Order: sequence, then structure tokens, then C-alpha cells
Amino acid sequence: MAIIKQLITSSGPLLAYMGAMPLARMVPFLRRPGRPRFDGPVQTTVDFPAVQPPAERYSVLHSEILSGDPVQTVTYVYTSPDNLFAAGIWTCEIGKFHIDFGRAEFIQILKGVVIVTDAEGSSKTYRAGDAFVTPKGFSGTWDVIEPIKKHFTWYGSGE
Repeated sequence: MAIIKQLITSSGPLLAYMGAMPLARMVPFLRRPGRPRFDGPVQTTVDFPAVQPPAERYSVLHSEILSGDPVQTVTYVYTSPDNLFAAGIWTCEIGKFHIDFGRAEFIQILKGVVIVTDAEGSSKTYRAGDAFVTPKGFSGTWDVIEPIKKHFTWYGSGE
């Protein structure tokens, strides 16, 4: 009986503590990992230029073009040392083409109009000021109705 009395007496503070502590903190394997630490040299921010620097023009593969002449340019403003993250400015002339995204990409339309249609046929129109994310593996078409300019960031290996 003395043992039971001792357990009840000493377990009160322990049970109160456990009730106040989230389970994830008490059990080490349930903890979420913290933010990764960056031990490299401190770097400054990278600004997007007000005016896009000269960029080489390139064309979509002829087999991917559905209409028009969607000539494009790209300027990379930043690329991470491991080449898994990049940010830049992209432009495209009027035309419709098939596209497969090998990386997740954030897009903010700066000027122009594009209709993005996925493989199932669902489409959405984006205009200057709109922003969206295209997940890795997206397959569909881009129909550039008015010449477009976008800021983009992408992440992934592109495989």
C-alpha cells in the first residue's frame, strides 16, 4: 500500500508536466527537424534588375510548337551552387506549345497573357500580376496570347 501511495504522490507532477508538454517534444523520434544550418559565408541578397539584361533568343523544338512562333529568352539572375535552385526572367512571343515541367516552378506574370492547359484539358488564363506554381511533372500546353514576361524560380534536378 505504501508503494501505491508513493506512486500516486510522485506521479502528480509528472503527469501535469506530460499534459503540458507536446508529445513531439517528449519523444525524440517524433521531433521535426529544425531548419538546416548554413555554415557557409554570409552572402548578400540578389536583386532582379529593373530592365532585363540582353538575353539570347531560342526556340521551342519544332515538334512541340502547335501554332505561332513562340521564340523565348531567359536570363538567370541567380543559380544556387548545387544547381538545384534558380531564379530569373523569361519571355515568350505569341504561340502555343507543348511543355513538360521537370522541376517545380513558381511563376509571376509581369506582362502579357497566357492560357495554361493541363494534360486533362483543364485550362486557366494568367495575366500580368498573377502568380502560380507549376509542380514537377506538369504536362500540358502554354498558349501565349500576348507576348509574356515572367519572373520565375525553380527547384529540382530537372530529371
